[in-house]
Amino acid sequence: MSQIHNRDSFLDNIANKLGRPRQTEPIERPKLKHTCHHEVMAEFSTDELKDVLVNYTRTALGSQAIETTKAALTATLADVCKKYCTNEDNSTDTTQVPCETIVSADSRLLAIFDPEQLDTPEHIVHIWDTKLGYGPNIEVAERAKVGIVFAEQALAESGTMVLYSQPAQGRAISLLPEASIFVVPKSHLVARLTQATAVLHEKAKKGERLPSCVNFISGPSSTADIELIKVIGVHGPIYATYVIIDDM
Repeated sequence: MSQIHNRDSFLDNIANKLGRPRQTEPIERPKLKHTCHHEVMAEFSTDELKDVLVNYTRTALGSQAIETTKAALTATLADVCKKYCTNEDNSTDTTQVPCETIVSADSRLLAIFDPEQLDTPEHIVHIWDTKLGYGPNIEVAERAKVGIVFAEQALAESGTMVLYSQPAQGRAISLLPEASIFVVPKSHLVARLTQATAVLHEKAKKGERLPSCVNFISGPSSTADIELIKVIGVHGPIYATYVIIDDM
């Protein structure tokens, strides 16, 4: 709140224009007659939420969901990246420039795998570097075939990954490359949007700094605006993989 300038005079002026005293006490929220938004899958265990997420991702989103462990994460990511960097005839074209991947610098992600282990002459791995500034990071993300990010939460009902924009994890990592890989701990799975926004609400109540942008991403970029025909790859990645860490 200390960063908001002239807040009191601004609100006082609005109250004066409305011809009433300024409201300074919190308003008691009315009780809702129905609370189905809290009841959907409320009794599900984390494993049951995972099953719903995996099934929805594979059947409705046209994406893949992979279950792995912390110990096997590096090998899993290497395998997924290799498939995205491989041509349709199952071969790599050595005459072309190396395939590039950009990885989030989120400390939680770097604590469970070393991106340098994915780096080979045919597969160049970059880590988002805040010291380089906006331009150089964007240029790498534009060239990259794959972007790897760490998800705050996963919504089982809609197959949605929740990403908080932060200096170590720029939005370009999940939006510019052709393929997106979302790494999410199983313990971060929740039922639906209700639970995701509740976390943000609690942060706001405590006065915590909120992310400048929250992205809710459900599979690859797609639209069905024209005659309800689904088209993938309209304004973002055309491939998406959810990597669920089963022992976190």
